[in-house]
Amino acid sequence: MGHESSRHPAPRTPVARRVATHGLPHLFQGVTRATVPRETLAGITLLAIAIPEQLATSQLAGAPAFFAMIAFIAATLAFTFFGSNPIVSVGADSTIAPLFAVAIAHLAVTGSTQYLTLVAATAVVTGILVAAVGLLRLGWMADFLSAPIITGFMAGIGVIIIVHQLPKALGVAGGGESVGGRLGAIAGQLAHVQGWPLALAIGTLALMVMGERVNPRWPTALLAVLAATALTALLSLGHHGVSELGSVMVGTPTWRLRWLSIHQWGVVVATSITLMIVVISQSAMTSRVSADEIGVGEDLNRDFVGVGAANVVAGLLGAFPVDASPARTTVTRLAGGRTRLPGVVAALLALALAPLAAYAHQIPMAVLAGVLFFIAGRLIKIEQFRAIWRSSRSEFAVALVSAFGVIVFGVELGLGVAVGLAIAMRTWRSARPHMIELGRRRDTTSWEPLDRHHVEHVDHVLAVFFDEALYFANSGVFRREIHELLAKNPSTKHVVIDAVAMPDIDYTGLQSFTEIVSDLDAEGIDVLVARANDAVRRQLSNAPDHCVRDLTIYDSVDTAVAHAIGK
Repeated sequence: MGHESSRHPAPRTPVARRVATHGLPHLFQGVTRATVPRETLAGITLLAIAIPEQLATSQLAGAPAFFAMIAFIAATLAFTFFGSNPIVSVGADSTIAPLFAVAIAHLAVTGSTQYLTLVAATAVVTGILVAAVGLLRLGWMADFLSAPIITGFMAGIGVIIIVHQLPKALGVAGGGESVGGRLGAIAGQLAHVQGWPLALAIGTLALMVMGERVNPRWPTALLAVLAATALTALLSLGHHGVSELGSVMVGTPTWRLRWLSIHQWGVVVATSITLMIVVISQSAMTSRVSADEIGVGEDLNRDFVGVGAANVVAGLLGAFPVDASPARTTVTRLAGGRTRLPGVVAALLALALAPLAAYAHQIPMAVLAGVLFFIAGRLIKIEQFRAIWRSSRSEFAVALVSAFGVIVFGVELGLGVAVGLAIAMRTWRSARPHMIELGRRRDTTSWEPLDRHHVEHVDHVLAVFFDEALYFANSGVFRREIHELLAKNPSTKHVVIDAVAMPDIDYTGLQSFTEIVSDLDAEGIDVLVARANDAVRRQLSNAPDHCVRDLTIYDSVDTAVAHAIGK
């Protein structure tokens, strides 16, 4: 029920409905003189968390620090124009940065001109794919990524981020390409761990955790970065193992695209397909949750167009792929944002403050690692794992496969295995549905599972409930279980099939159903159907055998039984 309510939220206010359904969005729709201070403050709060997060994410992306701000400004404004949800924040994101960084690093040296060209091309291709999903109204694709898969996937990405940042937090050299290789390289350098980088990383993480608990609206991340930078300069911690961000060149957007070789295009397209899957799943989740929380209509397809446009613009301006951020979107909402104004304010302020980025060269890398540790921790949702465990052991296994698959085998293979496993489990379940024998509750007309208290068997009647579509994979099971129940009830003269949970019947299922009706008719047992939907009624009425076409469909099981007994 919770899943359904998240897609069909409570009635909207008139203003919220206009924001959600108008064609090309008006930048200031829903903004009034009374709400301008609140919306402006939300924009300032958004920028306060975005600056350190974007700088830290640029490290994951293997790009110069200011590229992340270009990506944030471009993506924010693009989504403002083309997206539907007014508060979704789009920009450089720690979830996808390791994905394209690792893939493109196989083709070019990280940070090189060739690397940045390939990354920009990946952003454009990713944007085209994501926008195409929206334009072709294929938003339903996001539904194939179940909550357990997304939970495990995000947790795996969180672990990858933490492992990538450990060397900066420990003040040691990195090494290794896989998670295991990096951990092995770090383990070999534990004797050389530096105290100051570790203290700065842990201090930043602790400050952000406390700030979130006290008041999520506080710009704790920015305060931590400023305090650590001042401390580094005051104590000359650069001489005590603390690595600094280094020169931050404030540049203008640059056209980097050029024609690539076939091999390069192959890697770019393959990487973009992976990014598309992650982007649509995270964007769908962010959009749906935030739309419910602020009470606006949901339009996933238009939001995909907005995120796709944000990627294309970021790539054309020489930056890298972007994604919707659950963390920044939540910050905007908690700060009181309800319109597009916070995003516009944040983007314009970032543009105005861009010249000051040159003074960021003394920011300690350990502090940015601490910021990313916090973000990674938000991706590893232990409570969500516990909830999945309590609900379904099999889906918990899917979540674990997704997490460990990403960690051990990489994102593409890990995600593919998890999705394949989830589809296989769903198919297996539908191929092994439940056939439940029904009885009538004493002194009522209600028919319920026979094993319940005060539910009684009715003489000469076998009433059954089938909880899946009747199709080729389970039609044999359906026929076998009907005959098994008849063997247990040899005095049966009437079989009533409650079809309320049977959405449709395919050709093979209809053949099996016809065979059952014919078999029972030969034995003097009549078959009645109750509560079938329009699709099942139409399929039965079009059956080639008259014994099925002539079946009467009853509005309730009790009505069908009353008719059968009264014959």
